Amino acid sequence: MKKKYVATCNPGLEDITAKELEEELEADIEEIRQGRGRVLFSAGASEPLLSRIYRLRSVHSVALMMSEGRVRLDEDGLKDVFDIAYSSGVHKLIPYGSTFAVRATRIGEGHAYTSIDVARVTGDAVSRAYKDEYGVEPVVRLNAPSTAVYAEVDGDRYRVGLLIAGEHSLHRRGYRVYDHPAALKSTIAYAMLRLAGARDSSTILDPMCGGGTVAIEAALLFENAKIVCIDKSRRHIQGAIRNALAARVANRIRFIAHDATRLPEVLEQASIDYVVSNPPYGIKMGDPWSVRRLYDRFLPSLRTVMNPQGRAALITADPVYFQRAAERAGFRIVHARKVRHGDLWTTVFVLAPS
Repeated sequence: MKKKYVATCNPGLEDITAKELEEELEADIEEIRQGRGRVLFSAGASEPLLSRIYRLRSVHSVALMMSEGRVRLDEDGLKDVFDIAYSSGVHKLIPYGSTFAVRATRIGEGHAYTSIDVARVTGDAVSRAYKDEYGVEPVVRLNAPSTAVYAEVDGDRYRVGLLIAGEHSLHRRGYRVYDHPAALKSTIAYAMLRLAGARDSSTILDPMCGGGTVAIEAALLFENAKIVCIDKSRRHIQGAIRNALAARVANRIRFIAHDATRLPEVLEQASIDYVVSNPPYGIKMGDPWSVRRLYDRFLPSLRTVMNPQGRAALITADPVYFQRAAERAGFRIVHARKVRHGDLWTTVFVLAPS
């Protein structure tokens, strides 16, 4: 018997997540909440499903949905939250004597309440339902509870359920022992590999690899790809090697300490099939002009080493200038989309040599 779930992901990549859910879980996609980072789906509830959820590459969390309903945006919306949570039956999923906590999110604008309010009222409702049924109150533990209740208000819709893959985001891969200061989320790295169309037995390059997230995700996806990881910082290259060793894929990645604006010095002309990379944004440094100068030098260098039939997926916070620089360097824009990375809306461009 299939049950309903909600998967969370980076806003802007919902279609990638939906496709992965179909492929890996044989899921039926019920709804894609574009720009919300939510995909609602139904799938079998067997034990193998949980183990497959842990292997998903684009998903942050998965919750078993117990109930959903409309809520008002004013303060009375919290009464709606209480009623839906109380009657949802989620309290029955808390083992007797164990601890629980609510992890809540509020998405959208115009609400007279916060995500903290949603968590508090949901917790009150679940505790009341538990006590009414079992005669005792469940134990609330905010840190490391044994059961994590999932709650969210998305516009005028409220969902409540149970986080079934742990309360920590699945994008936190265990291999990241070296933390680059501007690391790309592994879920975005995976999605960009898919957007580029990367395939096994091809040559994949990250010319500004930082901590090696893209290269490691590529190695975990493809058994026979030739993967090249370049960064001009030797410290970052050493960190990328450490991460790749932790992921047990270091032997399948070529690491090079070199400047991405001079790629023909270390790579053969037209030798790269796919490029996926996260160039600096320049926002934290407060100097967007230095990043624009980098684009003007990097993109022509990249064009020289790319296969004429190749593709590059690159992420930027300066899409207007990036597009102009790419076209000047001899690329055409195949695809572009907005993707939320942390608190920042960025643009992922897929380029092809023109």
